Amino acid sequence: MTFQLDKYGFPQTSGIFETIKTVDGNPISLNRHMRRALDSGRELGIPMPGEETLRNELVTVLTSNRFPVGRLRICIWKEDFSVTHHEYEELTEPARVNFRSETVHGSVHKRFPYDDRFEILDAAKDEGFDDSILFNRKNEVTETAVSNLVMRIADQWVTPPITSGLLPGVVRGIAIEECGVKVRPIHISEIADIESAFLLSSLRLAQPISHIGEMKLKIGEPSLELKAQIIASSKPLSVG
Repeated sequence: MTFQLDKYGFPQTSGIFETIKTVDGNPISLNRHMRRALDSGRELGIPMPGEETLRNELVTVLTSNRFPVGRLRICIWKEDFSVTHHEYEELTEPARVNFRSETVHGSVHKRFPYDDRFEILDAAKDEGFDDSILFNRKNEVTETAVSNLVMRIADQWVTPPITSGLLPGVVRGIAIEECGVKVRPIHISEIADIESAFLLSSLRLAQPISHIGEMKLKIGEPSLELKAQIIASSKPLSVG
């Protein structure tokens, strides 16, 4: 397969993608990722490669590019698909996030080009933060540029609903289904009530947030317990 890549490493076309963390060449929650890709492909009219074809390519790429921890990316567009695997450096520090002032429209599909999200990320980093919290027109919290959010408010872990306008992340699904995280709208007026929070994504899994703007959050026992639950529920499985 030959195709040109944009500056962010995506094929220079449009389609859907999945980014998956690997441990010793074994992808985490691959089945969940592929179910999401199938749903998106069906809704967007993007044909999926055959299961055996895709699996063979996964085995070839993972075998020839082995890392203790890696970033597997599957891109699918109408004419073709690609699989890449690169080394991934674990994040060890808590995240600092700020707010995105303008409304950002979310999507239930993981689509590329992904330039708009990387631009939000770059703008946050220019201001000394790792990411930005996004809001919808109702001033409800949605997600960040590249992650879902879980917040502890009144001693309960909560995450915004998909109807607020956000990507149904794989780790978010694990947190809801297996770790007791509740789903409800979170209004901007509740920001001051947030005790602790996490960024959830397929690569970082659960990264604690230390600051929202200048507001310092707790990273205490409840946070450590939730992080341990999410990691324990995010199992790498062989595709060989």
